[in-house]
Amino acid sequence: MGSNTFRLVVFRYRPGGPFQLVDEIREVVRLSAGAGPAGLRADAIARASRASRLYAAFCRSAGLEDVVAVATSAVRDARNQDQALVALTAGGELRVRVLPEGEEARYGYLGAINSTTLRDGHVLDVGGGSLQVAKVVGRELDSAVSRPLGAVRMTEAFLPGATASRSGMKGLRAHVAEQLARIPSLGRHEGRLVGIGGTIRTLAAMNLKASGNPISDPHGSVITAGALDELIKRMAALPVAERSGLPGLKQDRADITLAGAITVAAVMERAGADRLEVCSQGLREGVFYERFLAPADPPLVTDVRRSSVRNVAAAAKPQAPAMAARSMPRPVWLACMPVSP
Repeated sequence: MGSNTFRLVVFRYRPGGPFQLVDEIREVVRLSAGAGPAGLRADAIARASRASRLYAAFCRSAGLEDVVAVATSAVRDARNQDQALVALTAGGELRVRVLPEGEEARYGYLGAINSTTLRDGHVLDVGGGSLQVAKVVGRELDSAVSRPLGAVRMTEAFLPGATASRSGMKGLRAHVAEQLARIPSLGRHEGRLVGIGGTIRTLAAMNLKASGNPISDPHGSVITAGALDELIKRMAALPVAERSGLPGLKQDRADITLAGAITVAAVMERAGADRLEVCSQGLREGVFYERFLAPADPPLVTDVRRSSVRNVAAAAKPQAPAMAARSMPRPVWLACMPVSP
């Protein structure tokens, strides 16, 4: 449950065997919209409560019993956190765990490292409320930091109007650059830069559409610094009401993606990276991998390519209903609320 979107994912798996994503729900909540010194707004908490009850009802109707629910930046930073948590538990049906900054970044790292061939570099997650940067060395997490630079937060602070002003964009770039200067590992960036989260997936979808690429899944695609600058120019040239006309940009993200793109561009500049590799997995998958690979510590897939092929083969193999019921346990329901996809 995060600053912009609540997401629910259902995995079916066999310990030591394959796993499948069998269902997914996405609800744009904007939990952090208008948040201030007093905390989260009452209307935002009400939207979050409705979404949480919807997810709890899904859990009941599907007969799912193993539930993991996590909240990130929006709840973590809220002065009225206790009030928000009461709403998010859906009348006590959900046990919601508020992730500390380091744990949020770690789950994002687990999602990326277990679905890409990244060995050395950084994992970048631009959510709605915060930005996480995880440094990876030899596939293991070396360090992780979080900064309050999420797309919703930066939009409200610098680009709140119907159109993007030059002064607002300039101020946003300067603010992000100042915050990034406090992340030493970015200044010594080596290896690959992998991006996760809804903002980056949206930019990847826009980039694929702009280049005429027929592929719809952004996983594994690359955004160059030049292509990102072009996307920023296209969004900035249009009022918010018209931006959803840009191919690949959903209407519910039309107002916040420009600020997110400027933030991503600043990270690439700080890191000296001319390309960003896109990963479609993230925090919610990281929570799953911790469960799926237990008791391994860290919970890392040994061979990502082999695991991917095995999962595809298992999904394609026909099974009799009785055999499927015996071989696959009850699905795991994970309601992950990233501050971002």
